Amino acid sequence: MRAWAQSITAALLVVLVATLATVSTTGDSGGTGSVRMVQGTQSPSAAPGDASRPNLVFVLTDDMRDDDLDHMPITRRLLADQGMEFIDAISPHPLCCPARAQLATGQYAQNNGVQHNRGEHGGFAALDPADEASVWFRDSGYQTAFVGKFLNGYGPHDVRPAGWTRWDALMRGVYDYVDFSMTGDGDPRRYTDSYVTSVIEDHTNRAVRDFARTDDPFVVYAWHLAPHYRISPEGGRGHPPALPQDRELFVGERPAAFDDPAFNESDVSDQPSYLRNRKQVSRAEVTAENTARLRALQAVDRAVGSLVETLDEQGVLDETYIVFTSDNGYSLGEHRFVGKDVLTDEVLQVPLVVRGPGVAPGSTSDLPATLVDLPATFAALTGVVPQWQVDGLSLAPTLRGEVQPFRDTTLIQTGRTLGDGWSHRGVRTERYLYGSDGTDAFLYDRLLDPDELVNVVDDPAYAEVRTALERRRLELVTCAGWTCNQQFGPLPGPTGGVARKPS
Repeated sequence: MRAWAQSITAALLVVLVATLATVSTTGDSGGTGSVRMVQGTQSPSAAPGDASRPNLVFVLTDDMRDDDLDHMPITRRLLADQGMEFIDAISPHPLCCPARAQLATGQYAQNNGVQHNRGEHGGFAALDPADEASVWFRDSGYQTAFVGKFLNGYGPHDVRPAGWTRWDALMRGVYDYVDFSMTGDGDPRRYTDSYVTSVIEDHTNRAVRDFARTDDPFVVYAWHLAPHYRISPEGGRGHPPALPQDRELFVGERPAAFDDPAFNESDVSDQPSYLRNRKQVSRAEVTAENTARLRALQAVDRAVGSLVETLDEQGVLDETYIVFTSDNGYSLGEHRFVGKDVLTDEVLQVPLVVRGPGVAPGSTSDLPATLVDLPATFAALTGVVPQWQVDGLSLAPTLRGEVQPFRDTTLIQTGRTLGDGWSHRGVRTERYLYGSDGTDAFLYDRLLDPDELVNVVDDPAYAEVRTALERRRLELVTCAGWTCNQQFGPLPGPTGGVARKPS
């Protein structure tokens, strides 16, 4: 356990978070002299051992765009139409391992140690398995099962996170759909003639059936590989393969990215370094990748359907929360970029839907939720207490239809394999997206420029805006717990004329 966690008990943290609802500061914080702290944890809704405690199933995809959900009719019908959709949810560290570490710990990378997929600060090796939130549920009497992709680099000889009753994680061939190995809850098995989504689906439903036959509630995580591109164990890379019944779907489908003004942006010379000097992407190649991704997601869509059917057959659907999201978004040619691990809207944005007891069917929320908020939410929904300080806010009040105070500025960041492990780190507000690596910076006014085509970081009209956002950035890059969830107050707007990129 880290030093700060050794010195502060979980009980003291709960008291501290509950007590410090407001804090006064001096100086300019972007147009206001006060900073309000938003409470980061809620009291348990049920005592451990209470048979009325709900179950929770968490379905995660890999590299799924927010608009991909429009091509998953079963998931939309059974989850979004029967629950709440968060229409402004983001992955604030949009890369596989950092995103998954946030989901495993409820903390940002500066606190959980996972800043990238590789290197000294990357992958499973950078995560302390003892700081994995499944222990919260295990210690509160929940049965727990994990199925699917965990963090890159996890292997058969690595320590199994202690809180899982069942542990069936991908190992060798973690990015392959047809040649892969899984831990098998202590009985490792290699699959060479099966489809990974179908295996994850089967093992998830098996865990639900077994758990539902007992008197104890359960938490099941089903973390899928789709629609991530395929990497064979030998290193070959290609589009994700689909099951036979899906291989003729979406022929001629127009990628949603084509309708974004940022697609193949005409001039990227003012963009941050990771978008600058790029050639325009091939429409044919983007179309082919988009088609393959949508085809691969159809098996996940059916897996969601069979999961709901299994819960219903076992008589536990009405007492189970089902959460669906992705570890990050994905760019398909916006700003001439294909991929992730950059701080643009299409990479940050993820689908997030929740169905369960007390959640109004067909409801939506524009709360700026993040993946970091989900562990705190899971704890509140199941009535368990986090065993360490978490950086997110529970979304439970919003799910219950209540008006919920929330932070007005969200930390966003990316890492690198070298040096201190950090690349661009910034903040996202309702209007602005801002970030810097110390020398290379960007600032988008999303009110006037929703497609993030004009980097106004050096525009004199935004000098005060940049100063205020930089203050917030510097405070949040070292945040922990409730300091990550501040209401800084209003920001200044641009002054004088505003520069515009020629069309």
